[in-house]
Amino acid sequence: MRVEREIDEQPEVQMGPLIDCVFLLLIFFLVVAITKKTIRDLDIQLPDAISAEEAKPKDDNLVIRVTQDGRVFLGYDEMTRMMLKNAIRDAGQRRPDNKVLIEADVRTKMALLAPILDELQFSGLRNIAIRVSPPGGSG
Repeated sequence: MRVEREIDEQPEVQMGPLIDCVFLLLIFFLVVAITKKTIRDLDIQLPDAISAEEAKPKDDNLVIRVTQDGRVFLGYDEMTRMMLKNAIRDAGQRRPDNKVLIEADVRTKMALLAPILDELQFSGLRNIAIRVSPPGGSG
């Protein structure tokens, strides 16, 4: 015997899960925006240059930043010396013709830069530039 059911309720859209998804997306984008660092956040004062070619970093360039206190960044990600060494070797294997830009603070000791330059040379990356402030500009 069949039992017939009465359907009084119309299907409706559940707003709870939709609101949850919107809040999760909002939190994700806020966290990403807050954690992204800019060059001004790293407190690197570039040395001045009398004559310099203007070269803006491209997305595929390898940009190594060294602060006065010796912290090293690849792009905007802080790295240990071993992590940087591995990243340089990977970049040298993938694209040995890739351009490398070094942005070192004017107060950085050469002893902090020498191992980085050695590793770049060892990895086969030969297109290396040191970024400086333009004439009359500020770092």
